[in-house]
Amino acid sequence: MEQQSTEPIVKNLWWVIPGKLAGVRKPTAAELRELQASGIGAIVSVMHDKSNLELYDRENIPYLWLPIQIASSPSRSQVAELIDFVARYHRQGVGTAVHCTGGLHRTGTMLAAYLILNGSSDEDAIQTIETANSQALLELAQKVFLHSLAAENSNS
Repeated sequence: MEQQSTEPIVKNLWWVIPGKLAGVRKPTAAELRELQASGIGAIVSVMHDKSNLELYDRENIPYLWLPIQIASSPSRSQVAELIDFVARYHRQGVGTAVHCTGGLHRTGTMLAAYLILNGSSDEDAIQTIETANSQALLELAQKVFLHSLAAENSNS
């Protein structure tokens, strides 16, 4: 069943690294072409269920499923998978969009984790996310995860 959306998908698309990595809410079938026209050529779903994966298969859109429970954070290995996936499709000249249901909390956490493992401080990563999408305010547990990830990354 398709979700009802209140605004066009391109207005919900928020670039963290222009042309390379963005966040977005869960797209409908009708919205995939709009995303592609906006430079998105690959999708990462961080939803805890497999909804939309058949759609991406049917539409021949490369995707990666990295399930994260609602209000939770990704594992370090999931972030590493995201980094590899984004790099592969960026080399092919397309951007990658990360989504959960609303494209805010889990999406924002995953994008901030990506930035941290690519050299940003936790504060800079969180600020980048909140600047890119003022509604992507992360949960306390997600911020704690990002602080811990940054500390681990600076010690490696």
